[in-house]
Amino acid sequence: MGIRQSQRKHDRIKDTLLLDIYKPGAFQSSCRACLTDISVGGAGLESTYRFNLGDRINLVFTMEEEKEYVIESIIRRVSRSTGTFLYGVEFIGKGFFKRWALKKFVKKLLES
Repeated sequence: MGIRQSQRKHDRIKDTLLLDIYKPGAFQSSCRACLTDISVGGAGLESTYRFNLGDRINLVFTMEEEKEYVIESIIRRVSRSTGTFLYGVEFIGKGFFKRWALKKFVKKLLES
């Protein structure tokens, strides 16, 4: 038994925030979910809706002034706790501008 090192690349921010989840190309939300933590690389979510490992989803956050932020993600971890599904998602938006926008969004969450 040794000390277990964290394998996370980015520090996570614990927070609670409601968001909508869309499947790519869908015009209607699949479900509402609760964000439990977030980092620049991914997030933890809770929902009653069932997704599978590897599913691609879009997380849609509505902030002040009705501005929406969309983050492309993939389900990397699924567990269940008494009727609620717990998900670990990895953000898959690649490219300099998407990473920059994501860092800016996470910073904005910290300030709210």
